[in-house]
Amino acid sequence: MQDRYAGDVGDFGKIGMLRKIAESGLRVGVNWYLTYKPEEHTNDDGKHIGYLHDGIFRGCDDELLKSLYVIANGTRSVAELESANLIPGASYYREILQPGSDKNFQRSIWHRNSLVTLSECDIVFCDPDNGLIVKSVSQKSNKSDKYILSDEIGAYYQAGKSVVFYNHRCREQEQVYLQRFQSLKQNNELAGAKLKGLKFVRGTIRDYIFILQEEHLTKVNTAFKNMRGTNWNKHFSELKI
Repeated sequence: MQDRYAGDVGDFGKIGMLRKIAESGLRVGVNWYLTYKPEEHTNDDGKHIGYLHDGIFRGCDDELLKSLYVIANGTRSVAELESANLIPGASYYREILQPGSDKNFQRSIWHRNSLVTLSECDIVFCDPDNGLIVKSVSQKSNKSDKYILSDEIGAYYQAGKSVVFYNHRCREQEQVYLQRFQSLKQNNELAGAKLKGLKFVRGTIRDYIFILQEEHLTKVNTAFKNMRGTNWNKHFSELKI
């Protein structure tokens, strides 16, 4: 996540989803996986706010739509998203994640600190720019800050948390693309976890992968059902993982 993305259409989808999960009775924690690289702020990424004037998004969560309108047309930052209290009862972790080979030790500290900050939460949403780390990217790479590590997912799960993370959809057929998440089923730290997925389609495809504790499954299913009963049904569909 980067501050310049705050309030975009992706935020409308993911925050709307998290609001439904909070309504189901689960306490939500958010680790933004916040990054900052000055060289990336010279491109046009992060504009994506045309949805604020598109009638197709009305009737999903109009209260959220109004709040994001203010943020998208003001100071765009995760701090603004937090202060708007968009997710009832949520806790947040927004320390900047530093990439690179000389930062591995610091990343482990960064992650341990997130476990402490989000210790009272039931489900932790992680928002890396790209998603689950891929074989072509080393943990020592300068690009590693754009990814969540399977060990980090495992640590949250072992702490009793369910986890949901954003994953960028690549240009593969869906059936092939979804195979990359099979490795999570082989992770001993995630033994007994229930995997689910949601796809948010507006402009580009945004996927959300859920690794659920058994005790949280019913409430997450309730959140999914409640979304299907509203205009969110036009934008979200379930993935078969």
